[in-house]
Amino acid sequence: MRHRRGLPYLVLTSITAVAMLALAIHLDLPGRVSYAVEKGRLQADLDHLQSIDLKELAPLEQVSHAFSVIAEAVKPSVVYVEAISENTAVNKQLQELFGRRNFQPEPSTGTGSGVIVDEDGYIVTNNHVVADADAVRVMLSDGRRYRAEIVGKDPKTDIAVLKIHADRVHPARFGDSSALRVGNIVLAIGSPFRLGHSVSHGIVSAIGRSNVAVDIDYQNWIQTDAPINPGNSGGPLINARGEVIGINTAIATESGGNQGVAFAIPSKVVQTIAAKLKTGQKIVRGYLGVGIKSVDPQVASAYGLDESHGVLVEQIGSGSPAAASGMKPEDIILSINGTDVMNTDELQHFIATSEPNQSVDMIIWRKGERRSLKVKIGAQPEGFSTTGALRDLLKPESEPKSGDKNRPESNRNESRRRGPRNEPISSDGSEPTAESGVKFDLIGMEAATMSPALAERYKLDEDMLTGAVVTYVDPTSEAFAAGIRAGHTITQANDRRIDNVRQLEQELSPDAIAKGVRLRVKWRTAEFTAIIQVK
Repeated sequence: MRHRRGLPYLVLTSITAVAMLALAIHLDLPGRVSYAVEKGRLQADLDHLQSIDLKELAPLEQVSHAFSVIAEAVKPSVVYVEAISENTAVNKQLQELFGRRNFQPEPSTGTGSGVIVDEDGYIVTNNHVVADADAVRVMLSDGRRYRAEIVGKDPKTDIAVLKIHADRVHPARFGDSSALRVGNIVLAIGSPFRLGHSVSHGIVSAIGRSNVAVDIDYQNWIQTDAPINPGNSGGPLINARGEVIGINTAIATESGGNQGVAFAIPSKVVQTIAAKLKTGQKIVRGYLGVGIKSVDPQVASAYGLDESHGVLVEQIGSGSPAAASGMKPEDIILSINGTDVMNTDELQHFIATSEPNQSVDMIIWRKGERRSLKVKIGAQPEGFSTTGALRDLLKPESEPKSGDKNRPESNRNESRRRGPRNEPISSDGSEPTAESGVKFDLIGMEAATMSPALAERYKLDEDMLTGAVVTYVDPTSEAFAAGIRAGHTITQANDRRIDNVRQLEQELSPDAIAKGVRLRVKWRTAEFTAIIQVK
């Protein structure tokens, strides 16, 4: 017969258990046990690392040692750059507020990095680092400071050359940026957040990167995930041999700091531009005078091309070298001097680096066949910018009315274009008038025959009295994706002239849209080709 324990015993047991639990919590026994287990695991890992055969660690140690050697070798060639501005406008306001005797003007100081390129004390950096500077100071890796002279600047590639009068300087060795491959290991040295000669590393994540949203005309950059921050600008991107293969120039960021996407100017471009700036030469670039866009599979199909490469000419400037050669809108440039032209970046680079008055042989695609065309390259006019407004650079014969401030823009001269804000108007599908239009539901837009009322509404040229004016575009539609906006005028569909919206309706049948329709679109003085295709 088992002994029966009474209630006092159970109460005592419960109290003891609660007390022990409270003590455990007070002494953090679970945490202590967990810590002991974790410590034992870490110690075991360390003991394991100590027991590993050195041969197994050799590759890792070699990489670590190589990084150190590269950093030490290149560090003396990298400089810290201070760009000092008088901040005239702000100081003048403060002087007026406090009085000249009671106010000491304060300059503003921007910082960046630079690379010594030869023993004469020439330094390459970014133009944007020193563009607005009234004075520039440079500090070497050994702490010596010098006042620097700005020898030359090229905003279109964001390159500037400085000079200091110093002895015992250590020029960097430049490598071949064209030999880079995606995945190559790279190091960056610079002065992020004024922290001089900081080193970071990563890989090349892309090459030939363009269309980055910064105001620099010629990009074609190296993209890297090496951590680069404000202050790294002008510093070197270095390959595994300790050679400079790029100059860090921009970051893609929403926070202002590193987010894993940075860009560097290829060393091949840096060396070419810097060599001219050092000698005081003005950078003169070639000029064609066209508005262009790359040929993608849709464009190639619309023009009957078997391969999707080349550059579509959308607009030709009056009096431009392209016009003088006989080039026409909708020509597709396939090759220059026997070398295929793959996209707009390649064409822009070739033209920009060509000597003015040089003649080149082009193969173009026009109306379904290849043709030869000899073109004499011109010189870029003053104020030219590949990111500027097309009307300012190409000087078309028909200009907007004086006082018209709402003019078209192109986001890339000799590349692509941007239209006006979409302005929908109501339409009930009735017979088209100046205030209503035909609905093209398949591509998501409405259009009406040109009229004085529509010309006034969209501030169009008074002498342009034919065509189909777009009155509404669905922002999610194929028409919108093709670049068409309200206020644009469609003047041609494939090779047929469009005088009214009924003609456009005939050309935009479902069967035609399935095959692809080329629309010539005009917006004030700019023109472009929109490819519409819905299968």
